[in-house]
Parts: sequence; structure tokens; C-alpha cells
Amino acid sequence: MLFGTTKNPKGPNLGKSKRVSCNLSGTRLSFLKPPSNASLPDYAPTPSNGPLNVDLNIYSLAEFVKTSDRAKAFFLGEENYHYYGIPLWNPLIGGMKFHVALKRPDNPPNLLEAAHYESWVEKDIKDFHEPGREPNFQTWLHLFPLFWQTFKLPKTGNIQWVAYIVQKFCSRNGDRFTYYVRSAISNEHELVFSFRSSCDQYESGAFNLFKKIVRFILNNIEITLVESTEREIKELEKAGLRNFSTEKPICRYDNAPKNSSGDYQLLEDPCFYFTKIGKTIDRRLWVD
Repeated sequence: MLFGTTKNPKGPNLGKSKRVSCNLSGTRLSFLKPPSNASLPDYAPTPSNGPLNVDLNIYSLAEFVKTSDRAKAFFLGEENYHYYGIPLWNPLIGGMKFHVALKRPDNPPNLLEAAHYESWVEKDIKDFHEPGREPNFQTWLHLFPLFWQTFKLPKTGNIQWVAYIVQKFCSRNGDRFTYYVRSAISNEHELVFSFRSSCDQYESGAFNLFKKIVRFILNNIEITLVESTEREIKELEKAGLRNFSTEKPICRYDNAPKNSSGDYQLLEDPCFYFTKIGKTIDRRLWVD
């Protein structure tokens, strides 16, 4: 279509996506990265961010940069996307930022064990998004996790993925959120795909387009693990140590301080939201 509408905004051209291929000390990763279509100052147009071919010694700490007191990471790719509506009338419906990195915790437990990995993910979330303790809106700038999903992707073999949302409150521009999709690919490394939305306009087609782009990227992730990791996974499965929690304690929105832009409530099922516009929104990224 020549241009989008509010209900059916136009996003990046998925057909022009480029494949990023990574050799991570024998583990093979590849994913499709749609080209940036952002053109406004806050998402200034730039060439594709990140190399298309990566050959990385994942056991060399010199390759990683510090991201927190507990972890280091290696950047693998990033893009910004806009959703466009009718020119002049409603030109910008929303947008998102896509980022992927290989992360290595300092002094990691065995990340291939489900319980150890979940404990690490929880600590990593809190490093960036710990909500305040006081009943004041300014101390509750984030809620997490708004839901917890575990699933497998079609081209990633025996790898298990977890997904959740971190919600950021913003009184002027709506309640921003970021989806994180993560998986351990060795006993001390994990992949972290993140998708940050710049708006939550559920009354438009922005969220449906957001999910379309995210699912396109997830569906096209391909991973082949090294044989030693495959063997370790099989041994842990036999020992019953690869079972992720199907649910996590959810920080309910109605327990947090309110602000003028809060226009939805959590249902009993935290995968869904009820909005004042009368819609039930399915926020799951993956549905088998």
C-alpha cells in the first residue's frame, strides 16, 4: 500500500530484511533484521546498525562491554521503526526499537539449568527496573514482569525461551513498555532480544503492527548449538532440571500508584489487558 492509516499503519518493509549471521565460538546464530524506516529527529535515519556477519570468541571478556554490576554484553544489532498513518492528517501512529545482544553474567551459575536461569533473569531485571517502595507515582516508574511466557521457536532446536514485559509509566505519552525475549545458549551466555514500544495506542493498529514485526523476527531466528551444549541440555532434561516456571508473581497495575494517563487494568490473566475503549488486548508474543 502507498501509505498507512490509523487502523492499518505502515511499518518497515519486512521483505527487505537482511540476515545477520553470527559464529559464537561454534554456536551458529542468524536472524532477519528489517531495515529502519524511521525519519524523525528522535529516530534519526542511519545506516543499518550492527554488522551483518559476526565472528566472536564468546569466552574472551575483552569482547564484551559492561552493562551493569552483574553482567557484560556484546551488541549484535539494533534498528528503529516507525508506524505511519495518513500523511498530514495522522502521519505517525507509533514506533519501536529492536535490539539484540549476547549477554554474559559475571560469575554465572549454570544458565542451562532452568532454576538458575530464572534466578539470573530476575536479578538482571531488578538491576534496571526495580520499582520503588513508597506509595508515590515517581517511585513506581516500572512494573515487571507483567506476564511470563515460556515457549520454543521453530528454528532454534531444543532451546527454551522466556518472555515478559517491563512497563514504564509516562504521564505525557502513555505507558511505554518493552518486551524481552531471552534464552541461554551456553552455561554462561544468553541471547537477549528486546522490543521497546514508543506508545501504547491500542485503539489504533499500532500494537498489532508491533506484534507482527516481533513475531516475524522471532520466527526467523535460527540457532545451532555446539555439540557439548546439546549434550549438557539432554543430561539436564533427563535429570528434570530444564523445566521453567509457567507462571511468575505478577505486579498488578491496580496495586501501583495511579497517574492521569493510566487507561487500562490487569485482568486475572496477566497476558491480557482490559482498556477503557472496551477492548481485551492479548499481549502474548507467542501462541502455539
